[in-house]
Amino acid sequence: MEYLQRAFLILCRRIKRETSLRSKFISSCSSQSFSLPDSIMYYISKNPSTSKLYQNLIQTCKYFFIKNPIIVSPNFHYSRDLGKWCTGKIRFKISQLICKFWITEIFNLTSMLPKLYKCDAKKVTLENEVISFNDLSLLTKTVEDIMFIGVTVKNPDDSTVQFEKIFESFFNVKTFRFSFNSAFPNITSKTFNELLKIPHFLKLQSMNLKDIPDTFDIEAFYVYMKENKTTKFFLFFDKFMSAPYKNRLEQICFR
Repeated sequence: MEYLQRAFLILCRRIKRETSLRSKFISSCSSQSFSLPDSIMYYISKNPSTSKLYQNLIQTCKYFFIKNPIIVSPNFHYSRDLGKWCTGKIRFKISQLICKFWITEIFNLTSMLPKLYKCDAKKVTLENEVISFNDLSLLTKTVEDIMFIGVTVKNPDDSTVQFEKIFESFFNVKTFRFSFNSAFPNITSKTFNELLKIPHFLKLQSMNLKDIPDTFDIEAFYVYMKENKTTKFFLFFDKFMSAPYKNRLEQICFR
């Protein structure tokens, strides 16, 4: 009981200290008299067009950070030793922060999605996650290099988003690596032909697919591969494929 009381007192002191620091920071902000109307200044504070502009704004005046608190960082990583997220040498617990995050280079933390303001990352890596298609749209604008391992993407009705729709959303992609989840299959006999209708699929530099089920249209893929001079494909098939499908793969491989 004494241990719980001490722990509670420590927690109360920490909350009080953090609240005091925030209050002190806000109180140190002087009233501003901008040459532009308040409504325009408010709009500027809430809608920075780039992370560099935002950083310039908050370095110029605290007003912009108070109105729209954001932490900008190339990426965030998790310290297993400390049990905290890190940006550079700064360690923190996501649940304790009231600010949003703006990631500029690498994204691999789905736990940050609720606090994500914007993502300009060129590389996205997700592993063993279930993510909504709406949340996925937060990551698609600038990404060029994607790795999804055991990731399931869900529609609002809880159905699984088809593979071709996931790929289509990443319109700047150059390298696409994806391992299929057998528990939530999202590839059909129509998948490859649907991919051929997507303009940026035809410009893709590299595609690496793992645990491909035998619903994948290997015949349509083979026809495309014979004329393809743009994309390097690395295909790894599910070991539980049917015998006829396996025989056809062997015939194609040894031609």
